Amino acid sequence: MKSAAITPVSFREKVCYGLGDTSANIFMGMTMMFLSIYYTDVFKLSPAAMGTLFLITRLIDAISDPIIGSLSDRTRSRLGRYRPWLLWFAIPYGLSCAAVFFSPELGETGRTLYAYITYIILVLSFSLVVVPYVSLLGAISADSGERIQINAIRFPLAKVSYLICSLLVPALIALFDNDVVGYRVVMCGIGILSTVLVLICYFNTTERVLPDNSDALSLKQQVKYVFKNDQAMIVFAAQTVVMVMNTLKFGAAAYFVKYVLSMPTSFLSLLLTAGSIAGILAPLLTGYFLKKGWVKRIPLLVGSQIVGGMITLAIGLTPVSAIWFHALLFVLATLAVELIAVIIWATVADVADYGFHRFGVRINGMIGGGMLFATKAGMAIGGAIIGYVLAWFGYNPDTMSSASENQLSAFMLLYAWLPAVCMFMAAALFSRYKLDEKACQTFIQDSEHSTSGVGYEKAAH
Repeated sequence: MKSAAITPVSFREKVCYGLGDTSANIFMGMTMMFLSIYYTDVFKLSPAAMGTLFLITRLIDAISDPIIGSLSDRTRSRLGRYRPWLLWFAIPYGLSCAAVFFSPELGETGRTLYAYITYIILVLSFSLVVVPYVSLLGAISADSGERIQINAIRFPLAKVSYLICSLLVPALIALFDNDVVGYRVVMCGIGILSTVLVLICYFNTTERVLPDNSDALSLKQQVKYVFKNDQAMIVFAAQTVVMVMNTLKFGAAAYFVKYVLSMPTSFLSLLLTAGSIAGILAPLLTGYFLKKGWVKRIPLLVGSQIVGGMITLAIGLTPVSAIWFHALLFVLATLAVELIAVIIWATVADVADYGFHRFGVRINGMIGGGMLFATKAGMAIGGAIIGYVLAWFGYNPDTMSSASENQLSAFMLLYAWLPAVCMFMAAALFSRYKLDEKACQTFIQDSEHSTSGVGYEKAAH
């Protein structure tokens, strides 16, 4: 790693970098909050076909994300190493966001093919933007502490996208008499917004940390070094579980509100909006607590998931008649688990630093690709679980005016019990993570006095 004449990162640049994540999380928010119920209730895709779709896309990601990460690591341009990818693929990403929800009038086979083709294109376009975007953080600053503070601004902006999804999207779609037309028009606007935000990020960020000669590594060698990086593997596993939890909780919320609580769509919008606000506040609190030294990174990673799991278990034990208490528990659980967002995405650069100091190679793009694969794998597994559980319990929105007791238990399983289990699993994984503040500071000091980059494994133990 070369860090010539590193200049401080301005507040403006931090905000513009964060807007890139606002765009990325539009994909996350729409997928977790609405894609399942859109596919089953609006586009009339069978639950089993939906579940299989989510799994197939992950097989594609298993190949595409590492390749994109490797290619971005090898990119050499006057525009930078990772930033050019934002410029090249911003428009395809926005168009694919709109295409998924376009809802053409097709037969059952045509609908299935359309869903598969458009969603796979969206996932690939998303990877081509977001794998380099995640890697860009390590090129903006070499300071782990500064990266935490960048994320303290980035993640409230990222969660604004969830606010857009939960508050504006249902309200705008409700303005149309036909849900198909509503999704078509609103999602075209969302696609344009996604493109604009990515371009703002591109034009207002700078790559300060210059690349070393690790581009000489083959893809096979880069993959080998990723698997040798034990801290990266822990982070990837934890992120997968976290995203399974989020997808289950937010994806099942629509079914839970409609059938278990018997509340209208307006209540769902209110619930998701409150959860989105909690997601905006959580990173601000984390950044403040860490800056004041009131809490350390690893205890916060573990503790937040345990607290969130306990609250989510309480949801499953709360009578369905206590509607507003259910809403309160949902918000509190979201606030607790979202406290980790600032830290876990900063670990992408931290574990890349760890790999550099342990093995002498810097593969930020490959690490970023692994993190994005873990993120989308978690979303896919969560989405598949929703689809297969609904299919197993005979869910069909066209033939059921109300849910059976058996189906109600399925919605509770998806909304409360399984997410709680995931939170406890994430806490167990985070407890094995070793790159605390002291280790990361050691990496910074060593990089300032050594160019060899090897032999610093002790810093993480």
